[in-house]
Amino acid sequence: MTETGSAPPRRRSVLLIVSLCLNVALAAMIAIGIYNAVQRNRPRPPGGPLAPQALMAEVGPQERAKIQAVIDRHTARLRELRIEAAQARGAAFRIFEEPSFTPQDFSKALERVRAADTAWQDEAAKMTGESVAQLTPQERQAIAQKIRERAKPAWRVFMPRRTGQ
Repeated sequence: MTETGSAPPRRRSVLLIVSLCLNVALAAMIAIGIYNAVQRNRPRPPGGPLAPQALMAEVGPQERAKIQAVIDRHTARLRELRIEAAQARGAAFRIFEEPSFTPQDFSKALERVRAADTAWQDEAAKMTGESVAQLTPQERQAIAQKIRERAKPAWRVFMPRRTGQ
């Protein structure tokens, strides 16, 4: 005699358990994604967390006005340097596409591109340095803490860092 009401094969129950685990993992990933979207929904200014525009979002009105004055002082020069860098790239491309291309001319053009980019970056660094100088030590600490919190991976929310060990 054969049994007609036998238990399902073991393979089917293993697949069911694996499927359930994958669904739980997927639900956790979706929950973390939603958490990140809610926590980090404000737009971030270009230039990173220490850019003057980013600093303005973190300080009070008085410091904001000081930082805006620094930005205003540097804006025209930064615009000029950005235009120079774009022109240097255009010149390099024109040399690249010429039928009489020479590696020496192209290298010189690339050096002009590098110099223009460096000049722009130097001016941006000056602007950032002057903007940071407008902050008090307490404001710098508060901003640094906010930046650290934003940079924390989402899974760290569920695993707080232990201190004092």
